[in-house]
Amino acid sequence: MILGNQHYRYSPVKEAQDWVWIAEYADGSHLPEYNFDNRIKNDYYSIDRNQLIRFGLIGMGSQIYFDVANGIFNINKNRIQMSYIANGIEYPLTGRTYLYNDIIQQKVAIGDGKLLSKTASGRIKGHIIAHLIGYKKKMELDEVNINFQNILYIPQNEQPSYLEVKISADKDLDGELVIRVNGFVANRIHAPLLKNRSGIYNWELL
Repeated sequence: MILGNQHYRYSPVKEAQDWVWIAEYADGSHLPEYNFDNRIKNDYYSIDRNQLIRFGLIGMGSQIYFDVANGIFNINKNRIQMSYIANGIEYPLTGRTYLYNDIIQQKVAIGDGKLLSKTASGRIKGHIIAHLIGYKKKMELDEVNINFQNILYIPQNEQPSYLEVKISADKDLDGELVIRVNGFVANRIHAPLLKNRSGIYNWELL
């Protein structure tokens, strides 16, 4: 097991990339973005989502991942859960026995260079400015159909990481997005939803 094992907290190619993704499977095996022994790169699209039990990032002395069985993020041993409360009903967005295996992993990069230059020094050089990891899920909760997307943004600069929550429902709801850390309410965000329209809410990790 890689995720949850604090021996693995740094990218095997940290001189080129600070964070790498890790996929862990039900049979105990794993697929890293780069192998730890020979640094060979693996294809993201070869991840077997049907056997996936955890998906995350390691790097910079940290581990960040979520359990596919319940969608709960684990950020350096802090468990982050989310729900939506409206009209006295709490709709759990994470923590249910669904499969959150529609995973999302992206890198945001920018390029510097001179487009009209013919020399090698003028070619565009790209570098990563942020890593994204998360999932999306459709669910039916108490006769409400909810689309939920939960993505963690990790900037490469000194800016704080944050969770971007995108949520929509098939009916109007005037409620709150409730975020719990290790079982305790950390934040409540007023999040009114119009039928079939998405609301996007950011929660900064301190």
